[in-house]
Amino acid sequence: MAVPTAKKIREYLGDRYKESDEELIELYVDTHKFYRRLKKEVAENPLMMRHTNKAGAENLVKNPLAIELTKTVTTLNNLLKSLDLTPAQRKELNAGGGENDDDYDEF
Repeated sequence: MAVPTAKKIREYLGDRYKESDEELIELYVDTHKFYRRLKKEVAENPLMMRHTNKAGAENLVKNPLAIELTKTVTTLNNLLKSLDLTPAQRKELNAGGGENDDDYDEF
């Protein structure tokens, strides 16, 4: 997986980049760093964990980090939407008569 950088995102935005995008770009890069850490932790630990409740009963519960990973993916997707960088948004922009230089459709 390619690690996103602010520079790469600015380059990808090209002439659509605005200075007001900067905070979203930095937030995306920071959130992606957090996502990679969570993903590594989840991969190294069991998906289901033993938990002892107040009554002393032991149950299996979903790893709380897996739940946070899902929330982080949603946040990353929302940030991409805010920057008009989702595949659907890129396709919509290209459908407006622009030349398609995105390899997404060939993938």
